[in-house]
Amino acid sequence: MAFKLLIDTDIGDNVDDAFALVVAARLTDVELVGVTTVGSATTLRAQLAHKVLGVCGAGTVPVAAGCAQPLVAEPQRHFPDQASVLETLDRVFVPPANGVDFLRETVRRYPGEVVIVTLGALTNLALALRIEPGLARLINKVVMMAGADTLARPETNARRDPEALHIVVNSPVPFVMVSKDITQHAAMPSDMLDRLRTHTAPWCTLLWRLTLIWQRSANAVAPVLNDPLAVAVAVLPDMAQRERCRVAVELRGDHTRGCTCITVDPTGNGEIVRAVHWPSFWALVERTLFG
Repeated sequence: MAFKLLIDTDIGDNVDDAFALVVAARLTDVELVGVTTVGSATTLRAQLAHKVLGVCGAGTVPVAAGCAQPLVAEPQRHFPDQASVLETLDRVFVPPANGVDFLRETVRRYPGEVVIVTLGALTNLALALRIEPGLARLINKVVMMAGADTLARPETNARRDPEALHIVVNSPVPFVMVSKDITQHAAMPSDMLDRLRTHTAPWCTLLWRLTLIWQRSANAVAPVLNDPLAVAVAVLPDMAQRERCRVAVELRGDHTRGCTCITVDPTGNGEIVRAVHWPSFWALVERTLFG
């Protein structure tokens, strides 16, 4: 049976979300059962996700727009830069604005089979669990690109909706946290970036366009593949060394709100990725981008 994956993404800002969607869509042993979007302008993000899936030949994968604002914090109000690649035809796709309900319905349709990979703030999943607490028992696991252990500042996805992360890690849902401590080491090698620039596959052409936009906005060169690493950990769990920990989320403090407090605990609420077999990861990226 194909691996069932649901991706929750804030595609449109950092380019790694688009890379993650391509990796997921191009894996032959993965059944991508849906994509939901989170963050500001979720309809635009859903249209962009649909465009990325389309160039990968996965245009029939359902895409739904989810929560456009966090549970408590002030909502972000900015245009996702990479949505500038959307053309008139792309805007014909009008995603349903039922991301939270779609997530719930998909999990119920495949009880115990769906792995949810969260690549942005965890607002959609947290709200789904608040509406339907029993859903936690039906989710196979959650792999989240979120949190940090040793860094001196809150990680972005945790900071944008710490209450949502707090709800998820304190629910019965099994989770694996792929923290910024690990993902910051996933910078794309220069030779791979050069291959992306010259490769003629339609997904590579689109990823290169999105990368150029990101390079200008971020004043950077090499994309850091934070989100593809979370997808890789979900589909190839043996490539990651994990440790059982107790994860808590700081909800107060001007400078510490969104920080994740991680303590090694054999009876803890989740697992944290401590190390990655990098050759396996880069082989997966190579195969899905250029294979």
